Amino acid sequence: MVDRVSTYWTFQRPVNDMLRLQSNLNKTSEQIASGKKMLSPADDPVGAARVLQLDQEIALLNQYERNITLLDSRLEQEEGVLDGVTSVLQRVRELTVQAGNAAVYSESERQAIALELDERLKELFDLANSRDGSGEYLFSGFQGEKQTFVQNPGGGYGYQGDEGVRFLQISRTITMASGDTGKDIFMDVPATVPSFNSYASNENRGNPPGIISQGITVDQEALDEFFPENAVITFENPLDVDPPRKNYTVRQKSDGRVIDGLENIPYNSGSPIGFAGMNVNVIGNPAPGDQFIVETSPSQNMMVTVEKLTFALNNYSTSPEFSDVYDTAISNTLENIDNALQNVSQVRARIGARLNTTENTANQHADNKLAAQDIRADIRDLDYAEAVSRLQLEEFILQATQQSFATTTQLNLFDFIR
Repeated sequence: MVDRVSTYWTFQRPVNDMLRLQSNLNKTSEQIASGKKMLSPADDPVGAARVLQLDQEIALLNQYERNITLLDSRLEQEEGVLDGVTSVLQRVRELTVQAGNAAVYSESERQAIALELDERLKELFDLANSRDGSGEYLFSGFQGEKQTFVQNPGGGYGYQGDEGVRFLQISRTITMASGDTGKDIFMDVPATVPSFNSYASNENRGNPPGIISQGITVDQEALDEFFPENAVITFENPLDVDPPRKNYTVRQKSDGRVIDGLENIPYNSGSPIGFAGMNVNVIGNPAPGDQFIVETSPSQNMMVTVEKLTFALNNYSTSPEFSDVYDTAISNTLENIDNALQNVSQVRARIGARLNTTENTANQHADNKLAAQDIRADIRDLDYAEAVSRLQLEEFILQATQQSFATTTQLNLFDFIR
């Protein structure tokens, strides 16, 4: 029996085969050009979903790595600043030991110690106001645009930062502080015994302004008894005394009670104002209504510690009647400097622990990212050797099919008649 060869079999089916082969060839060419196995999600819906998931995971790891880089930069800068602070404090301690032997030094030698202490104080102040790489103050907390510490016109130091600490996410489970505040580092230094800080009110109107010294403790027992009360030195109306002249009154801050009968006391610039075991000096031209605050505290700003030592060296080191006061000032300064060094050391230890954590976390992220990239490559990326071989095979099959089709279409019945 002779089978009938249909037109479809002769023409349409080979054409469809060639179109399919050409489509496969085109796809392989596009894969080679792009380097990707999947040209669209339709090529492998499950694989495409997995690649999207891996892309998101890698992007998250990249963000964590950027956070770690930023965190490391801030922490390393803070560590460098605190290394400088440590060096300054160690030098201040050496000078304090020398100042403890002030009796054997000449006046010029004592002045030289005081002058160097002033320089170390300036250096400490500059370090406390360090900026980070973006220009923000390193120790101002959330108030990075504000200078951390300022010297008040009337004496004392003002902290303009806050207690806020910025945190950065460095992994799914780890959020880490990017720094420490100036309050924690420079202000909250435990004092060996209750101490005090003095400063001028921001509302003072004196011109030139009155300036209060940090002062010195002359009777620790009296100060211990007064603690935690604070005092306010208020300059009164000159007409309150006869003959009229500048005068001041010292009151408790909590209830306004006059302390030790110090009411309408005539003012002499630079003369000691003593109460509750404390001596301070006010110089300048305070106006009526101007106030100076003396706050007792269980802690002491490390800059105030240095300033108090300079005050003691300049005012009490050569007075035999105040030798015990001076010796106590030296002893307290040494202990407060040691406390400051310990406080800085503890902060540096925390920084070291954070840097260790960021290093370990960064290494883990690098391993996880490499694994995710390998998995993604297996799913998405092209095996060039296999693709080139496949392309050559597809070209060969397509050419053979085209030649076969051309030969077939040229045949007719007359070719078989002899």
